[in-house]
Amino acid sequence: MSIQGVGQQQQIYQSEATSQNQNTQQSLPKVIQMINQAAGAPTDTNFLDSASLDALMLAIMSDRAEMLESTLRDQVKDVQDKNARLKQANAMMAKARAASKGASEDDETKMPQDVINFFADNNIPWGEDGGKIDRNSSYELNSAKWELAIQNMKGWSESLTSTSQLDMTKLQSTSGKFNQTFDMMSQFISKYFRSGDSLIKNI
Repeated sequence: MSIQGVGQQQQIYQSEATSQNQNTQQSLPKVIQMINQAAGAPTDTNFLDSASLDALMLAIMSDRAEMLESTLRDQVKDVQDKNARLKQANAMMAKARAASKGASEDDETKMPQDVINFFADNNIPWGEDGGKIDRNSSYELNSAKWELAIQNMKGWSESLTSTSQLDMTKLQSTSGKFNQTFDMMSQFISKYFRSGDSLIKNI
């Protein structure tokens, strides 16, 4: 490797090290505050250097549990939102099927405004050319066009269902990690206080 290449590599390593150090510095105040609160110490005092290994481990596990809980809440909200959109999609497809009943190859029926809005809100492809629907326009469809419209809605719904299943897998994974971290904290605290209780009894 050339001298210039070595210099560039060193700059990359230094940049990564600086970034990691900044992340650590940002998280330290929170960990210190957790230790101080547990110890009943002033919140502006840094006991991190003299804290016991047990206190540090408990603070790290608590911080991890809090981050996982925040992630878990966000994932639950995403799943709930997608389930609501799927429920709406099913309702709109039912309306579209009902509106298409009077249509034939030669006869057209009007698309309901809420179905038009559903197409527009979710950017669902419209018609044979795959264009987008205009919520400010009215649409008269024959049976063939209704079939295509309903198929497009169904395809969008199936795509959303697929991503919802992936979100559920992620949710289960995060939930498992959260439960594991919480169990570790409980076991750690239980073991810690049993040791302290045993020590006090033997004094």
